This record gives sequence, structure tokens and C-alpha cells, in this order.
Amino acid sequence: MTYQIRLAMLIPLLAVVTIVVFAGGLGILFMIIESAFHEWGLIGFGIALTVGVPAAAALLQKRVESQ
Repeated sequence: MTYQIRLAMLIPLLAVVTIVVFAGGLGILFMIIESAFHEWGLIGFGIALTVGVPAAAALLQKRVESQ
């Protein structure tokens, strides 16, 4: 196989593995939070993710644009 064919197979495979690991990690984290803090802790964590991720992205974008 040539280098380009190997790369064409490797990149999508790595993308799928990355998504599976990320989603699995979040799933495990949600299960741990649910067992420790019950439903309200899980709701609070979900809200923190929903608000925190875009806020962090906006702050990082401002920092990058100012440089």
C-alpha cells in the first residue's frame, strides 16, 4: 500500500476512536456524578458544561484575536 492510502484509512479511524474515547469518558463521568450527587448534581454538571464550554471558547478566542 502506498503512503496516501494508509493515511486515507488511518485518519478516519483515528477520528472515530477519538470520538468514542471522548463520548465514553463523558458517559463514565456522568455515571460517577449521578451516583455521587444524584439527579440534581447531574443537572448542575450538565448546565455547567452547557454554559462553561462556550464561555471558555469565547475567552480563548478573544485572547487569540488580541495577539
